[in-house]
Amino acid sequence: MASMLLAACAGVPGRGAPDRYAQSFDSATSACRQIPALCAQVAGEETVVPQAARRLAGTGASVAAVRMALNGDLKTQIEQALQQCAEHARTKVLSDKRQGQIPTQAECDQPAPGMAVKLAIYLGDEMHKEALLCAGERLSQLVPGRFSLEPRYRYDRTTKQTTFISEEEAQSLLRQWRGDELKGTLRPDVVIHSGNPLQVRAVYDLKFPCADGSRPTPWTRHTEGPHQGFDQKQVYWDALGVEPFRIVPWLGILK
Repeated sequence: MASMLLAACAGVPGRGAPDRYAQSFDSATSACRQIPALCAQVAGEETVVPQAARRLAGTGASVAAVRMALNGDLKTQIEQALQQCAEHARTKVLSDKRQGQIPTQAECDQPAPGMAVKLAIYLGDEMHKEALLCAGERLSQLVPGRFSLEPRYRYDRTTKQTTFISEEEAQSLLRQWRGDELKGTLRPDVVIHSGNPLQVRAVYDLKFPCADGSRPTPWTRHTEGPHQGFDQKQVYWDALGVEPFRIVPWLGILK
């Protein structure tokens, strides 16, 4: 049982990232000292206690075994790494794109300079890219072969069946002009698994507030498609069998 849960298994590996991210946090810390507003600590950080994945029943793993696999030093290291990556990403993007200036809510609601999308969306996308590069580097050291960044899943709410869609399959559908078949698929930011993306241990989604960093960005609610009326948290939980958590810079790991 221990070897099944903890050994590195063949499967979909996490994506790598440049070595420079291993040394990125010193520069981010320096930026925090220079721009304290970017890095203000906020009380109320929550601790993650992941719930067991119902899908592991098929492999013979018990609820207690799954929880044990996610507890202890490894779980703490994973969550600390992801939180650090989120904080690094917000600091770096605001420093690079706005000279450290935190936008007002009015600015967040306006188009980004020279672009058709709102500033909030533009900055959020840039922060996600930076954080995922960093997460790839850190998780490759902590859980090689047992994580995926932005994996894609299809969840059928009627049959309660979840299938994993590889990046190769998704790209093949797009090349065949069959992109409609990907509508309604789910793409959580970070999934920790056994080596098989369908044997999920933990799910995390990065959330980057635009203007007010003291208020966590809520889960997105689906307004159309097969999951209309449900928010991301509920859909991820239904599809992947574990309670998902948000990663928010300086607010920690939140439900």
